[in-house]
Amino acid sequence: MAVITFDFDDTLTQTRWDHEDECFKFVGPNLLMINRLIENIQKDNEVHVVTSRMGPVMDNQGDPLPGGQPAILPFLREHLGDSIERLAGVHWCAGMKRKKLSELGSTCHFDDDPVELTDLPDNCVGIRVATLHGID
Repeated sequence: MAVITFDFDDTLTQTRWDHEDECFKFVGPNLLMINRLIENIQKDNEVHVVTSRMGPVMDNQGDPLPGGQPAILPFLREHLGDSIERLAGVHWCAGMKRKKLSELGSTCHFDDDPVELTDLPDNCVGIRVATLHGID
């Protein structure tokens, strides 16, 4: 069994730049990555979602974040179906993810952020997730 981790924003979700409002707007789930997460759960891997967001307060209430990004927990319940029962955890880091990935023993991390991917713990392979907006 491997420990596999997934970023949330722009990895499990998709956004586009809104020129009028000058911010990224949520456009929907990244079904390719959601399916990859579910496949890893079905392979009996230990799967975690690790986000650089500040904390779960808004997420627990189900309110979207400014810019339209969805709250994490309701989003996962909606898109993972029964697989959510086997999700090992959701972790809020309030910054870079390296320490949490190391604590979890992550062997593979999916993320859209090249900075996060260059700062992974030893023995953790990074997989770059393409975004709709193409901005690093």
